[in-house]
Amino acid sequence: VRRARRMNRTLAQAFPHVYCELDFTNPLELAVATILSAQCTDVRVNLTTPALFTKYRTARDYATADRTELEELIRPTGFYRNKTTSLIGLGQALEERFDGAVPNT
Repeated sequence: VRRARRMNRTLAQAFPHVYCELDFTNPLELAVATILSAQCTDVRVNLTTPALFTKYRTARDYATADRTELEELIRPTGFYRNKTTSLIGLGQALEERFDGAVPNT
């Protein structure tokens, strides 16, 4: 753990202005945006997520999502069928294993 903290401090000093380009307001939104960012630009993801995050606010929303509806919302990010499977799976896993919350670790 000490080594990881030391590495984190070293990286923070070497790259002080690094930040995430994805737009999100909570850990679930970050997880979803990260899935969508595969083989897609962050700009495209950021154009897609506002409507998605308005409709799907919780892990349960993703777990119980209508596949076709979710596919249509994320279609612009590419590989939308695989990403839909991943998002539904994420919601189900969070519901089953973590009471719907993204774990801190």
